[in-house]
Amino acid sequence: YHIETYNAELIRSAIPNYFLAEAAAADVKMVITGEGADEMWAGYAYFEDAPNPEAMHKELCRIYNHLGVANLLRADRMTMAHGLEARVPFLDVEHTAMAMKLDPRKKLITKGGAPEQREKAYLRHMFDRPHDGITIPKPVLWRMKAMQCEGIGEDWVSILQRKVSEKVSDAAMAEASKRFPHETPQTKEEYFYRELFDNYFPNCERVPQMWEGGYRAGGAEWQSTAYTREGLKEVGRLTHALQGKATQQAA
Repeated sequence: YHIETYNAELIRSAIPNYFLAEAAAADVKMVITGEGADEMWAGYAYFEDAPNPEAMHKELCRIYNHLGVANLLRADRMTMAHGLEARVPFLDVEHTAMAMKLDPRKKLITKGGAPEQREKAYLRHMFDRPHDGITIPKPVLWRMKAMQCEGIGEDWVSILQRKVSEKVSDAAMAEASKRFPHETPQTKEEYFYRELFDNYFPNCERVPQMWEGGYRAGGAEWQSTAYTREGLKEVGRLTHALQGKATQQAA
């Protein structure tokens, strides 16, 4: 209801965002969030497949221009559902201008490379030294990026998808194109969200939908090996990355 969309990718991340905002609102009136950083510094795993700097920059511009109907919509709706104000310092106009003018070669990700070559490496390097006496621990600073729906637990998305899919029959799914001819749901998860949206907002199915192909990476000029319409292909890679950090610390 609060998110006002039926896009599955956005809903998956909105759910933990909603409960986090609820918890924060019990103690504070305003929070600072990180929206915009991934869109300017190539923070998503699918950027590891970018064929060249030019394609990467073009894709960053595309998803940056979608912020208002995607990430910022989620941040605004989920926080204001609890009367909590969210501020987005990464979208400061001077920072945005600097980040988008930077040579995109500095943002390229080395697939399978060292942590210092992964997503948002240039931005991470800026914080890899003390600021006002505060140092970010390296295992935190250089850990693999995870979207909100992934970072709260590697099996959470699959559990969510299984639970909601159980509520949609095979017969209903077979008739999906007849019931929802506009942006027809491709999975039972999508069908479930679409049905909820239709119940809350009848005759509003043509609200702006943010992603070509139904998910963020689906609109890129290249084929992503990291993401599909149903999320991160190998969620275990998040755990492996964190375990690798733990091993390094122990050593």
